[in-house]
Amino acid sequence: MLIALPLLFPVFLQAQKLDSMLNVYAERYPQEKVYVHFDKNLYQPGETVWFKAYIFSGADPSIFSKNFYAELSDPSGAIVQRKVYPISESSTAGNFDLPKNIKAGHLHFRGYTTWMSNFDTAFYFEKDIRIYDKKDSVITVTIVPRQTKVQFFPEGGDLIAGVEGMVAFKANDQFGLPVSIKGSIQDKNGKEVLTFVSEHDGMGRFPITPDKGDSLTAVWQDEKGIEHRTALPAVRPMGAVLRAIPGNQKVLFSVARSAEGGPELKHLTIIAHMHQHLVYKAKVNLEDNFMSGGTIPTGQLPSGVLQLTIFNENMMPVAERVVFVNNHEYTFKPEMALLMKSVVRRGKNSLVIDVPDTMRSNLSLSVTDATADGLFPNDDNIVSRLLLTGELKGTIHDPYYYFRGTADSLMAQLDLVMLTHGWRRFKWESLVRGQLPVIKHPEQDYLSMRVDVLGVDAFKIAKDESLNVIMSKKDSSTQMYSIPHIAGSKFGITGLVFYDTVKAYYMFNVNHALSNQAAVTFNTGLVPGVRFAKPLSLGFDGWTAEDSAYLRRNRYIAQEQARVKPVDDAKVKTLAAVTVKGHVKTDVEKLDERYASGMFSGGDSKMFDLVNDPLASAMPDVFTYLQGKVAGLQITTANGPGGSPSLSWRGSRPSLYLNEMQTDAQQIQNIPVTDIALVKIFPPGSGVGFGGGAGGTIAIYTKKGGDEKRADPNIKGLDRAILIGYSMPKEFYSPNYLENNPRNEAEDLRTTLYWRPFVLTDKDSKRVNIDFFNSDITKKFRVVLEGFNEDGKLTHIEQIVQ
Repeated sequence: MLIALPLLFPVFLQAQKLDSMLNVYAERYPQEKVYVHFDKNLYQPGETVWFKAYIFSGADPSIFSKNFYAELSDPSGAIVQRKVYPISESSTAGNFDLPKNIKAGHLHFRGYTTWMSNFDTAFYFEKDIRIYDKKDSVITVTIVPRQTKVQFFPEGGDLIAGVEGMVAFKANDQFGLPVSIKGSIQDKNGKEVLTFVSEHDGMGRFPITPDKGDSLTAVWQDEKGIEHRTALPAVRPMGAVLRAIPGNQKVLFSVARSAEGGPELKHLTIIAHMHQHLVYKAKVNLEDNFMSGGTIPTGQLPSGVLQLTIFNENMMPVAERVVFVNNHEYTFKPEMALLMKSVVRRGKNSLVIDVPDTMRSNLSLSVTDATADGLFPNDDNIVSRLLLTGELKGTIHDPYYYFRGTADSLMAQLDLVMLTHGWRRFKWESLVRGQLPVIKHPEQDYLSMRVDVLGVDAFKIAKDESLNVIMSKKDSSTQMYSIPHIAGSKFGITGLVFYDTVKAYYMFNVNHALSNQAAVTFNTGLVPGVRFAKPLSLGFDGWTAEDSAYLRRNRYIAQEQARVKPVDDAKVKTLAAVTVKGHVKTDVEKLDERYASGMFSGGDSKMFDLVNDPLASAMPDVFTYLQGKVAGLQITTANGPGGSPSLSWRGSRPSLYLNEMQTDAQQIQNIPVTDIALVKIFPPGSGVGFGGGAGGTIAIYTKKGGDEKRADPNIKGLDRAILIGYSMPKEFYSPNYLENNPRNEAEDLRTTLYWRPFVLTDKDSKRVNIDFFNSDITKKFRVVLEGFNEDGKLTHIEQIVQ
């Protein structure tokens, strides 16, 4: 016993560490997920994309994150628009204005919080924004031959020799749509072992007991009867098999081990956790038996994904399985009724929303032309996203289907989804070692004002030093802040909310001359943007036969818009232009006079004013800022820390100058963009610089004392910085045709009839009345109401009115 005790003690400690680490993850590293409600699914160039984001952590509305990022990217992955909005009441709302010259196809929406940016991007909210180009006079429905792929997923993770296990499969085409298949499993000698057929949406399952050393192959036929062959995962000689059956308020499980294997497979541990909280743990003794099992009670758990993991005696994972717990407690049911209905031209509609519960609720409402807006196969709503797709990797076809009833068949079909989709928020090996996630972007209380004083020794900054800042907004309103000294050369406060760009005028309280002696940089603490997001496999980019009705409707609307535009334009009187000729020096010309000298002054150059460019401060270095700004100049930024960028212009390397002293790219790359005032780029052969500038010359000038910022006539004598705040929200315009308004004279071709991102109720105001007017063309509209209450319960109501 004395000899065995030291051997068992480390295993006991590992088990205890795993439990404590799960608690640490649950308390300190909550996992957030996002659902975004859009006004509709199909847009035309020039329209506005309206959206509302809901942020949850586990089964509850998140009170953690304060900043939400929304990005639109093109099919190549290039970010074309980026917005940042403050989060309040676990939600936020925003919009994107689509360019009028955008091409047909799609843009890709990506939404996440500051906190989510520290973890796997696979759990960001992502959605295709379908675009119909009104310039297309002919609708082309593309028929592409389906290419079917089948994947096989052994339950628990592996096929184990001599142990019966369940194997699930999923068949999809190249666009992620399900395909029905049938076939057989053959052993390495070509002998048929069993037959199988898909049960639901291309998915199915079959039990099998593989032999040691066997090699299994599936021979299957697609919907056209074409035969294919796919190898199953390799058979492992030893291991454990986990099987689970979800039931009413319980999950039945069994664990079986192989006959071969060491003692580590005879004493196993099973744990079950949901939202990183440990909900079940038990020892599984397989010393005398090869199989054992048990029951996990789930009646008190919230509905959602439950993960089961089997650990061997050394606390290393050997099998995993996810099941869905559905206790049907996740919804609340507001009442939505039309008191007045009219689908005639400009008819008035009156809608009432009544929430009988006394709890606060946070809802969003969209009303759209039902014949111009389509529903697509993988579309989520708030229920399916926050309970299912937000927890699993991969695409799920028609996810809300599994929440449309309580039949046992739905539970069995949903279990096929769990068997064929991956899930892993963290690696068990890291937890056992006590390894914690690296947090690059800590969550903050809205916007910050972080100030760094560069160029002076930190000990020269008095401990009681502070910074007075006057924030001037575009509406001419001002607000004053006192920024305390944190430590060293850093000052800062947090909890700020401001929109668009603002001017921050500042002055040090103790040493007034400090701003002239140093470079002072400001940072709002937002996550830096990227120029490219990883291009995703977004599926079919054309239009199918199912889409043709929506496309015909959008073509009709586009034709009507083209018809009425000349009429509307004729109503606008344009006054003759009066031209006053003269030349006023621009800001960048003034900077050139102030900074450049000798052969660097004036000349044939392209100049960039970084003092007054509000977007410059968001760039990681000046080379990233310059990418794509000068024709012919090729800049490849460094890959990884310590790397040096590569520059080329007409086959030669440009000369680099810092404050008119020759230097290298590495030194310039390390200079914060906020310290740079001016960049001048001279083309090859300009004669500027040593050697004649055969590859061109790039001259970079850093800010110097009080000279680096323009004097402002409103607040004289103070230095100034420009800060980028939240994206400016836009208000949805809903016409009132009972009023005498000149805007009502124009023809109304709207397809989004009404959008209200915040419908808020509480115990004192349970009822909300909403009036909206029909357009000139809509004959049938779709009403969608979504949201949650303070208890985390969800609602999704959809009605067609015609």
